[in-house]
Amino acid sequence: MNLRRARDAKGLTQEQMAERASISLYAYQQYERGAVTRGGAATNPRLATVLTICQALEISINDLLPDVPRLVVATD
Repeated sequence: MNLRRARDAKGLTQEQMAERASISLYAYQQYERGAVTRGGAATNPRLATVLTICQALEISINDLLPDVPRLVVATD
């Protein structure tokens, strides 16, 4: 969801985004859609690809990635 919102905010098409990030349109569409493999695992891009996408969108990686839940450490 964050990827699509960021792309829409920049007024870019999926084709333009894929070109700016130097990845295939198909791969970009899979990332934006949050597609899963046959085994049920998410099709996650490599870190280098995520950073390239962030550069193309002129956003920080924190703007793109979902919030990480805080860990609660139990003390005895």
